[in-house]
Amino acid sequence: MVALARIKQGVGVASALLGLAALIAPRQFARAIGTGAATPPEAIAAFGSRELAAGAALLAPVKFGPFLWMRVAGDVMDLGGLALAVRKPGADKKLLAIASFAVIAIAAFDLALALNEEDD
Repeated sequence: MVALARIKQGVGVASALLGLAALIAPRQFARAIGTGAATPPEAIAAFGSRELAAGAALLAPVKFGPFLWMRVAGDVMDLGGLALAVRKPGADKKLLAIASFAVIAIAAFDLALALNEEDD
């Protein structure tokens, strides 16, 4: 049980750092995931804000369940945003594919954590 709590805290830290990166440098973040100029910096910052909020919530001393489901919903939103970006001019399809596979893996992990939290 202690190990699972540490994993959740690690996810919280990673989420917060990812959100901060998107907020602080949205244009660079967009280039790194392959959307480039196809996604407005304000949209990247909005996704970053959600990610930062999810990370902060996971780090708070409360039951994790609802926040894990917030992450799963956010993963779905992220995949939707990446899918839309593929059709935009200037999108780097290779980077978008890599980012999409990363989000799918993270979503599976988040879903497993959320389902496990319900069992507790």
